[in-house]
Amino acid sequence: MLFLFSFLLSILFIIAPTNVYATSSNIDLSTAQSSVGKRFAEVYCDAINEGLNSGFASEYALNNTFLKFVAFPDDDKYLEDLWQFTYKNISEKCGSFVEIKDLEDLEIFFKEEGLIASNRELYLPTFENN
Repeated sequence: MLFLFSFLLSILFIIAPTNVYATSSNIDLSTAQSSVGKRFAEVYCDAINEGLNSGFASEYALNNTFLKFVAFPDDDKYLEDLWQFTYKNISEKCGSFVEIKDLEDLEIFFKEEGLIASNRELYLPTFENN
């Protein structure tokens, strides 16, 4: 069992992107929309459809998307545009199952995580070569 866990964990580290740094001037929002916003909406709606409440669904989506692994530019408009894209996807996929209050809470959650992604260097340990 430990071997299987170690094997799966090592695969995750190989295929999962590490920190992706970009500035708002050279990052393509459509790439972030498809790799982060669309995926977040899909996983969130799948969790809602499975019966999870919005809070658990948002945590589940965070843990199963690239939002935890990327570093966004420190740009409020960029985060707002990404949220609007994600919101539209959620509304289309499972909006009838999500209440407005849940979407408001999800927006706060998403933007907070976006701010963390914008300041990734403040939250990750730095490793120095000796």
